[in-house]
Amino acid sequence: MSLRTRLLILVIAAMLVPAILVGLRFVQNRTSDINAALANLSATANDILGDLDQKIQGTAQLHYGLARARDLDTSDKAACSAFLSAVREEYTQFTGILTINPDGSLFCDSLRTNRTLDLRDRTYFKQALVAHGVVTLEPVFGRLTGISVLQIAYPVRSESGELKFILLASFNLKKFAEYHEKRSVNDNEILLVDRKGMVLVAPQGKGWAEPGASIANSELFRFATSANRSDAWLRWRRDWASAISARGLRRLIPAVNSAG
Repeated sequence: MSLRTRLLILVIAAMLVPAILVGLRFVQNRTSDINAALANLSATANDILGDLDQKIQGTAQLHYGLARARDLDTSDKAACSAFLSAVREEYTQFTGILTINPDGSLFCDSLRTNRTLDLRDRTYFKQALVAHGVVTLEPVFGRLTGISVLQIAYPVRSESGELKFILLASFNLKKFAEYHEKRSVNDNEILLVDRKGMVLVAPQGKGWAEPGASIANSELFRFATSANRSDAWLRWRRDWASAISARGLRRLIPAVNSAG
């Protein structure tokens, strides 16, 4: 090997050492940024899910009170609809508050649309038929409003246990997501999907699926539902997944079955 070749090798080696060090530093900084972003996403998701859980508990308490109101224990559809309309004006987080007959037909309607609806196919209705003293949940698009809502149903029973009617409050998910986006200090965006991958609420802007579309076959949803992503799991109610994006990093935080 000539002297010139040896000198060239030494020069190249001298150049590679700082390049490798710079590369390692970049990887370390990148990893640190990603870990910080993930920690932020996890904290934000916990905050959002905790708030939603409180909203559900508050709705359950409202149902418990309404179940004892004489205004609803009546065959006068117009009167009970007017009563629920007044209640909804005080609770603007709901798009509507209804009562459903045991046969699945809509009866009292806070929106006073006078529409005829058959709700027997809804999961929350089927579960409420056999539930006692607890609420049942289902994220859907409301048939009266077309807005994505969390349906919170409560079976009202007589002293003998016979089902009298089902109370239903439709919690506005779009308004809920917008509220948390506005209060976010890191410009987080919120995407709500159900457990099957249907988009319920999507952030404004390009690159997001429209509400009603499915992301079940996307990398984002597969990441969220991967059993190997233990750091992404949050235990909450079984019909939910919450996706949050921050600084270009999108993470879906799926829900799993939990007691209650």
